[in-house]
Amino acid sequence: MKNGLDSNYIHVFFRLFNGENDCEDASFYPLVLWEGVKMIMTLELRDELLPNGVRLITEHNPASLSTSFGLWVNVGSRDEGDGLEGGSHFLEHLLFKGTPTRSASEISSVIENRGGYMNAFTDRDMTTYIARTRAKDLSLATEVLSDMLVNSVMDSKDVEMERQVILEEIKRVQDDPASLIHELYTANIWKGNRAAHSITGTLETISKMSLESIKGYYKEHYGEIVAVAAGAVDHEKMANDLTSFIQKGLGKSSKKRSKPEHIPGKNMVERNSGQVQLAMAYPGIHYGHDDGAAMTILSSYLGVGSSGKLFQEVREKRGLVYSIYAYNQSLEDVGTFVVLAGTSKQNVAEVVDVTLNELEVLKQGLKPDVLETVKQKTIGMFILGSESNQRRMHQIGVSTLRLDNPRTVEEIVQLLEAVTVEDIVKVATRVFDLNKASITALGMSESDSEGLEKYFS
Repeated sequence: MKNGLDSNYIHVFFRLFNGENDCEDASFYPLVLWEGVKMIMTLELRDELLPNGVRLITEHNPASLSTSFGLWVNVGSRDEGDGLEGGSHFLEHLLFKGTPTRSASEISSVIENRGGYMNAFTDRDMTTYIARTRAKDLSLATEVLSDMLVNSVMDSKDVEMERQVILEEIKRVQDDPASLIHELYTANIWKGNRAAHSITGTLETISKMSLESIKGYYKEHYGEIVAVAAGAVDHEKMANDLTSFIQKGLGKSSKKRSKPEHIPGKNMVERNSGQVQLAMAYPGIHYGHDDGAAMTILSSYLGVGSSGKLFQEVREKRGLVYSIYAYNQSLEDVGTFVVLAGTSKQNVAEVVDVTLNELEVLKQGLKPDVLETVKQKTIGMFILGSESNQRRMHQIGVSTLRLDNPRTVEEIVQLLEAVTVEDIVKVATRVFDLNKASITALGMSESDSEGLEKYFS
């Protein structure tokens, strides 16, 4: 970590435009920005629906020697019914356990033994299987991921083994307050909706989940597949490979998603710990919203890096926290803007007061020179991140599933460049409505929070 920054700063900031970045000194961004823009904007993006129902999107980079490839499935934790909380994540684990032609060890080693990388992740509205390889090994990676997705055995022995693995994963999150606060605030603001469910599930649901219910969930939901490759990729070759490896589509997925309503107020979670984890959340904006670029600029100004306004005011000037950051969590139909901080119990009221004051000040906008500086910071970070094949693959996959449109680097840069002071005023005024705000605190009791009543009823 540099300057005491947590990696969450950059990771969560790019949830909207879906890149990830190392935290570097922002002062040099303008120096490299234009060359980066010229290089990345020459990339060839192709989008094709294959005969087997798989949608293939490739972005060829002639300067690259490697490729990042992902199979994106339009299903996640918000699609799980009662008793199936954590089922998407459980299923993700099981698909690595073997097929009729490959054992679990063969799946994990066949790409790694060539210097490549394989992984997967589950989100609230998607599950993704990823491989990064040299260009010469892309066909092999495509075959392995396709085999996992279509031909997984999923037997009872593997279910019991992975059940224990996931239970340990849940316990690890519960033992880490900085991770747990994300689950708690989401459960608080979207209570009563499936979007509020923990992605990993609960100890109770994972302990009881049966092989039959997991297979039924797979059959019902694993239908809409988007294949994305960025880097050294031959579109026609990949199209032929996917058509060969996935003989037919898995069928139309069944979804019953409902838009969650943002619930204001406060939720105190007692825990004997040395620090209170705070999450102050407002109704944000959904993915693809017209104000998305302004929201990103605003998030960057407030909560990204050591130059972020909240970091400067709360940590540098007052020494009240070690970590404080902000981001807009965006799904296809709903979003939430959240500020997260860790502080001692006696400093909670001051941290809240300073933070809310900074949010209120933003309703007056930003000075033009400040806005320009934040734009260069934001665009520079995005461009530098977009030079990674893996990050471009991630950006394309997320934008395709949540927007049905693979966003190009040029499109995103143009949106960010176009943000005006008036846009900042409009977004800040609409989003930072204290009557709609909620606070979740891990490490405080209701009696400890009496001073917060004036903010959060």
